[in-house]
Amino acid sequence: MRIAITAASVRCASGRELVPPTRCWASVDDDALALGIPGVARATVEGDPRFPDDRKGSLAAAALAEIASVPAGARVGLYLGTGLSSLTPAELAIDLYPHIVDGAFDRLAMARDLATDRPSPRRHQPERVTQVLGAALGAVVTETSFSACAAAAQSILQAARAVHRGDVDVAFAGGHDSMLHAIGYLSFVVLGALSPTRGRPFDQQRDGFLIGEGAAMLRLQREADLSSDDRVLGWIVGGGTSVDAYNVTHPHPEGYGAALAMRRALRDADLQPGDIDYVNAHGTGTPVGDQAECLAVHRVLGDVPVSSFKGAVGHTIAAAGAVELALCLGIFPSGVLPGTPGLVTLDPELRAHVLKDPVRAEARHILSNSFGFGGQNCALIVKAP
Repeated sequence: MRIAITAASVRCASGRELVPPTRCWASVDDDALALGIPGVARATVEGDPRFPDDRKGSLAAAALAEIASVPAGARVGLYLGTGLSSLTPAELAIDLYPHIVDGAFDRLAMARDLATDRPSPRRHQPERVTQVLGAALGAVVTETSFSACAAAAQSILQAARAVHRGDVDVAFAGGHDSMLHAIGYLSFVVLGALSPTRGRPFDQQRDGFLIGEGAAMLRLQREADLSSDDRVLGWIVGGGTSVDAYNVTHPHPEGYGAALAMRRALRDADLQPGDIDYVNAHGTGTPVGDQAECLAVHRVLGDVPVSSFKGAVGHTIAAAGAVELALCLGIFPSGVLPGTPGLVTLDPELRAHVLKDPVRAEARHILSNSFGFGGQNCALIVKAP
């Protein structure tokens, strides 16, 4: 497989506070990342009237609008990874309470209600944004992945394979999510996954992540379909997935599922471990997650340089795989492998070549990891243009 990435757009920010539901942040800490990034928006994203109750829909629309040019007559596909609804406790009550009868939740009544076109409770349908944006594009195929923090990466892999098979001529692929709302914060607090201060991936004192929000979109095309005006940012050459289902919230401590996804990605790309020059780690900054990922990377790829973007942009949850792959595209022209923002003192127990600071080095092949709750794993490999 050799699929060209001809455009990329990133809208993301690390969230330290709740923000008004009609506005979304859009900024990236360039100083921390130390590399140029294509298509990063720096302005607040206004709410899209098509998604009055769902800020992640507005983020997706804004990111897609930046790159949504389509060659005449091309068959278009839209592949998006997404997360849970952006909702307030009041909205949740409005959606849920009418379906509680004699103290029991009536699932059939809720299912019937979801078929309506009104904003609430239709906001809970994961495919809603994909369908609305796909219709505006004239897409002949729309697919939605709802596989937690691996969702966007899996959508990109699905899109690349669809282009490779010839199902579509042009695919727009990525992810969008925002959990900067009360239910989102509370959920991760209950799970013990949030840091009270900041994300510190691979640090000896790491204690969780900061929630981010964001969307990222890539435009994918076959090499044979490229015109002289198309600029190739990178090539998707392989990907691998796995589901280890070790625990609802914890990966297998030995990283078996992560290792399997990386091995499958190498096999799909027809590459050897030594061909990988850099790994963009999922690197959330949780004690268990970082430990398992480092074991997996070391087992599969050996002493390859590794770092994480999440200390700069936060954990954008279902959008993370797309946001971080788009950021990886900036590594190719920069000649710099990024460090790990937030990392102060590397945990000596981690068996991996973690980069604390940026280093000058060329990268030809980059592997990007995305792992989600329930043991959902996806590894993507991109090659320099």
